[in-house]
Amino acid sequence: MKAANSSTSIYENVNPKLIYPDNHGKSFISEDEFYSTLDKNIYEEYINAAFSMRQKITFKDLPDIEEVFNQKTRNAYKKMNLQKQTHVDPNRQVYFFASFHQNETEEFHKFVVIDAETKVELMGGNSYHKYFNPYK
Repeated sequence: MKAANSSTSIYENVNPKLIYPDNHGKSFISEDEFYSTLDKNIYEEYINAAFSMRQKITFKDLPDIEEVFNQKTRNAYKKMNLQKQTHVDPNRQVYFFASFHQNETEEFHKFVVIDAETKVELMGGNSYHKYFNPYK
């Protein structure tokens, strides 16, 4: 086990298999700047999206920001579980991008989480379901 110092988080001491250590003290470009350089094969917002989010946050804040996205898009998915993501320090900076598109009969949701330092995709997903307009 490493000795604790100012650049080592408590989490790193407990988890020696950590691939993405704490980097909250480092500075990275804004989420909009990063999105503008992002390979659109990795992630692209829906054309005519009803709602999209771009956030630079710490890894531990992912469930909360995902919940905001789900509330704004009325997506009924359960909160993101990070317990299996033990290779990422909770204070690691990441970019969270999410997009929502809806038409008369369908709804599409997608998201991606990208490490701010290495630019590696850590997780992502999408969903589709039929939309039944209650006002028709």
